[in-house]
Amino acid sequence: MLIAVALTACVGCKRTPPQPDLPKLGSIGTFSLTDQAGKPFTPEQLKGQVWLANFFFTSCPTVCPRMTKKMREVQAQGAAKNLEFHLVSVSVDPETDTPKVLTEYAKENQADTANWSFLTGDFEVIKKTSVEGFKMALDGKLKKDADHFGILHGSHLVLIDQKGEIRGFYRSADDDAVKRLLQDIARLSKG
Repeated sequence: MLIAVALTACVGCKRTPPQPDLPKLGSIGTFSLTDQAGKPFTPEQLKGQVWLANFFFTSCPTVCPRMTKKMREVQAQGAAKNLEFHLVSVSVDPETDTPKVLTEYAKENQADTANWSFLTGDFEVIKKTSVEGFKMALDGKLKKDADHFGILHGSHLVLIDQKGEIRGFYRSADDDAVKRLLQDIARLSKG
């Protein structure tokens, strides 16, 4: 009898089961690049913070504007929810994307650089960072008349935890990416 009462009492309960931890998908390692203000930038500056990264180039007419739009949505919606995190966009065309160009790009895209860094630097450092650190493809240099402008790069947004561990990849073309990212940022922030 007691068991039946307990089961009946739980039928209407609305507790959600605990979610499993986000997987640890590898450490991003270390790198040294330059931000849009011309200042040195390393991932050590973000130790203790949750952050989101992507690889792009400012003259890209296809996937990069979509990624920047998603990052901007995450930034705006995260601020509205009082979530604390940082965004990092790394240019894969450092010859074109100087700090000055990145500053203009940030302004044009209404990016709040208080918690969004746009990075440039040596191409070989960027390539190693992308491929070995972030587990994202990167090959080629800008050629305006070539397919994909001559640059092949990953189009996922990458979630990084407070210790520099990759905790998720999110397709920039996925309509639900922003919602899932905000949920996962909140989960990492609590942990």
